[in-house]
Amino acid sequence: MDPVINLEAFNTNLHGAKILCQGPFTKGKFPPISDSIQKLREPFKKRILITNNVFSIGKYFTLHYDAIFQAKDNTDWSMIVTYITYTAKPLLLVIEDVQVPDGLWVKVPKTATVVNISAQVQNVRPYDAIFFAPMDVQSSAADHAYKQIQSVYRQNYSMGEHRGILQEVRIANAGMAWTKVDEEPSGSIFWYDPVSNQGDSLSNKQMSELFGWLSEQFSR
Repeated sequence: MDPVINLEAFNTNLHGAKILCQGPFTKGKFPPISDSIQKLREPFKKRILITNNVFSIGKYFTLHYDAIFQAKDNTDWSMIVTYITYTAKPLLLVIEDVQVPDGLWVKVPKTATVVNISAQVQNVRPYDAIFFAPMDVQSSAADHAYKQIQSVYRQNYSMGEHRGILQEVRIANAGMAWTKVDEEPSGSIFWYDPVSNQGDSLSNKQMSELFGWLSEQFSR
């Protein structure tokens, strides 16, 4: 008999966890990461962004970052590893639409919270939690999500059950998440209410950088 899967609302603190947000995400339908990664007694001393943006403003988290890297090759990653090794802890590392080398994970300190936001299918093995973008039941993204969950969720369930769960969360305009934090080794599956883009408001420096970049684009 197939196991009965009862989904509960996601309500786990993920401070110190490695988190994958598997997109693509549409505006207003992003996982509530900001609430999940905060710990009042252990505020982040450094916040770092790794991006492929042409300008250094996060697409998903409009935070004030202490350091921003545009990762293009192994030299860039070597510099990033050096920085996160010696910078103040605990730290928040946000990675946006950048392919992460597998070797990075052994270099990430336990005092780091990592949020990797990607529209591309990722290797899910290094992560403690995965948030899937709200999706249509019959989409290719749903098939990828099923395969990704099956690789980490040992209490395997059928594609039919998976589509049934997706149908429920789709009707509720919700998303699906998996985490092994505070759970059994195989983890558990949850639903979450999407939120709009989150974080701090843009700083004056970020606004200046944004308007400067826009000015350059319109003057071409």
